[in-house]
Amino acid sequence: MVDTPCMPSIKMLGILGERVTIRTFDFCALQFLNQWLEKEASYCKSLASSDIATQRQALGAAGAHFRVARNLPRKYESERSLQRYQPVLNILNELGSVTPSNMVEIVENTRQRISSEYGQRNVLSLTTKFLWLKIKSPVRIYDRQARVALGTPDGDFVAFNNAFTAKYAESQDQIEKACGKLVDMASYSVRPNMQQAELRDLVSSQWFKERVLDIYLWNQGNA
Repeated sequence: MVDTPCMPSIKMLGILGERVTIRTFDFCALQFLNQWLEKEASYCKSLASSDIATQRQALGAAGAHFRVARNLPRKYESERSLQRYQPVLNILNELGSVTPSNMVEIVENTRQRISSEYGQRNVLSLTTKFLWLKIKSPVRIYDRQARVALGTPDGDFVAFNNAFTAKYAESQDQIEKACGKLVDMASYSVRPNMQQAELRDLVSSQWFKERVLDIYLWNQGNA
């Protein structure tokens, strides 16, 4: 996850007089709305294109946005005269149906396949981010900051997904209220003229609400 704040942080004094940054679900909902409108919506649209070059460009832009490109050394592509990100794209385009019941298995299988193409590197975070851009829900994005916030073991996606599910259930009311407020906050977004009906459909999507929790956890784990 990248930190692209879209409004001033809320501050409070800590017990020892230190200033602690507090980021609420309201803050995180608006932060993700702008992040989606400004960047991630275009990546998803391009990955859904029928043009392979457009898909590769989307992965390149997303790799830079999520700061995971370094996990895919170019030498493993150039040695086989492959275009940048082509091995990843081949794997993503071969995906079958992803459901809540098989999501964890598909994440693990996809991670293993991508890793085998790039020298057996650790690509769990990258895999979930690219899978999310490809299909969104029910994929959950795994990264270090969110894992730290949830308190799960490093590299254990099963535990991470279970903890994420539990945290979402615990926070669902707050998240839905925060997302609901966005309908009247278009003027604070990077698309101030966005139609309310379009905005309402966007922020009521399950994948949008889960990404608000993702942003919230990222901010907690990065504090």
